[in-house]
Amino acid sequence: MKESLCGSESTEKHQTEQYSGEWRDGCREGVGDAVFADGSRYSGQWKDDLQDGEGTFTSAEGDRYVGQWHRGFREGAGILTVGSSGVIKEGQWYRDEPVDGEWTITFPDGSKFTGECVGGRPHGRGLCKYAGGDLYDGMWVHGKRHGAGSGFFANGESFVGQWENNHVALNGQGKLTLADGTVHVYAN
Repeated sequence: MKESLCGSESTEKHQTEQYSGEWRDGCREGVGDAVFADGSRYSGQWKDDLQDGEGTFTSAEGDRYVGQWHRGFREGAGILTVGSSGVIKEGQWYRDEPVDGEWTITFPDGSKFTGECVGGRPHGRGLCKYAGGDLYDGMWVHGKRHGAGSGFFANGESFVGQWENNHVALNGQGKLTLADGTVHVYAN
């Protein structure tokens, strides 16, 4: 193992147990693989002894990030697979945090959300295709269907109107169409 002479912030973030790869002037530079003291791993590009460029980081807990890095932080386009849940989040990152905006979130059962997120959760306009065949296209608040939206269900029913806290708001405005063609219109 070669010790870095850079004295960079990367040694504060993760103590490196083992590194194999390219060096320049005593610093990790180019392509290399690192195993850290806590059991996490990084494989990818380095610059000035920091993860910089394309790389893959796997935490000791099993979370896996594949994407862009800048000066030791997840920054740019990247995909995070959460090891404990299997949820896959794809979007933009800045200084290790998800950037508010357009994201794709895939759940272990195959359900898939595409749309606006704030703080890593659906918030704003989004579309979710559920594994069972249901589909929701509309507004989200703090990870729940809330506001104007359209739901199309695998059983042939649909609802277009207001949603509250992940449920059809039957006391709001909307149109419920049953599988047999019966239509119920709701108005305030």
